[in-house]
Amino acid sequence: MTLALVSLINTVIEIFSILILVEVIASWVMIANVRLPDIVVRALQVISQITSVVLNPIRRVVPSIGGLDLSPIIALILLDVLRRLLISLVARM
Repeated sequence: MTLALVSLINTVIEIFSILILVEVIASWVMIANVRLPDIVVRALQVISQITSVVLNPIRRVVPSIGGLDLSPIIALILLDVLRRLLISLVARM
């Protein structure tokens, strides 16, 4: 049971981290005015809606610096800390 819970925590946080990285790369692609197929644009919009749950509160607290959005970096660090804390708590059960 404990191993399954640790695996679930790892998987959920890893997927969320990957989605954040995809959004960051997509924002660079959009800035470069690359034309993407409509299905890709729709998928990126869904990813943006999912990741905004974590990124928007961080964006309200941490302003961008010279146009550089630091919220994905902070979110990835916080997700890793959360993962480590949850795994250590589950391991103690």
